[in-house]
Amino acid sequence: MPGRMVAIVGTSSVGKTTVAEHLQTIMPSPYLVVGLDHFLNMFPQRWSGQDWGPGPGMWYHDTVDPDGHPRTRIRYGDAGARLLAGMRAAVRALLDTGNDVILDEMPLDETILPAWRRELADYDVVWVWLHAPLGLVERREAQRTRGQKIGNARGHLHLTAGETYDLELDVSSLTPVAAAEAILAAVRAS
Repeated sequence: MPGRMVAIVGTSSVGKTTVAEHLQTIMPSPYLVVGLDHFLNMFPQRWSGQDWGPGPGMWYHDTVDPDGHPRTRIRYGDAGARLLAGMRAAVRALLDTGNDVILDEMPLDETILPAWRRELADYDVVWVWLHAPLGLVERREAQRTRGQKIGNARGHLHLTAGETYDLELDVSSLTPVAAAEAILAAVRAS
């Protein structure tokens, strides 16, 4: 039997990783947490976070909004596209071998969520959207000690809205533990 998946989607600094870690500890069976950061870190430093601009891997595209706030988008070339396709295939292989998975996903562009949905159309997936007001995620972004890139939250915020989810959680008033418990209840109800 294929495994089950919980896909936690949201912008940078909304709390996906922390919620996924809490959810993993309360699930009644072992769930593997797979995140975009795990795969981005597979690139050698030379090809990930290329501050010098476009290339075959991944790079930051930094701009400034009219209001003066930094906006960053993670862009990718051919090698980055292959990595993202490989991530989807790896998750599918985990599910096919009976592993349960929690996906920690920050879409890099408008193609990412549709690609995941196509790849996982035949699987048991609970889609969860974590969201919060921009000001809150930017404050969290400024306080991060790992994976911080100022402007990333703003740059990817709009890429998660407008999709259909099984559960939508405004985490501005929820602790990570409460969010994990709400997701567990949705998984049990599915």
